[in-house]
Amino acid sequence: MLFVINKPEFERAISIVRDDRKKTDRGLAGRPFMRLEAKDDHVKLDGLETSAKIPATVYEPGVLFLKITAFRRLLRTLKGEKFVTIQVMADGVLMDNIRMPLETNDMLLYPDPKQAPQEHPSVKLSPPVPQPRPDSRQMSLWDEPTRE
Repeated sequence: MLFVINKPEFERAISIVRDDRKKTDRGLAGRPFMRLEAKDDHVKLDGLETSAKIPATVYEPGVLFLKITAFRRLLRTLKGEKFVTIQVMADGVLMDNIRMPLETNDMLLYPDPKQAPQEHPSVKLSPPVPQPRPDSRQMSLWDEPTRE
């Protein structure tokens, strides 16, 4: 995956789409991974509730699932750049002269966007989160059901 993108516009889109606003949402125990897809003439970011599509020059398409916090910090270190080139290979993400390994940063790369799922595979493996009952009153075995 290789693309060139307008850095300020990319940072703005990430800040809107990201799901890691609270400290409890960051890290491995945090929210689901962000999906970054580079294809045709754009980069699409998919968060939990929102998505953004930004024009870019895409040389090699692909889909990258990542926790966005470390990626945002790395992007901010590139000061004074109007455009940034991002290359994602089997061993890591390369921006400027900085390389982030995929394994240690919990990233997953799909070189073919057609074969990439819409959500991270770990979402399908995790057990469903129990939903609260509509009736907030807790009943015991000795309570009589109320009739209305």
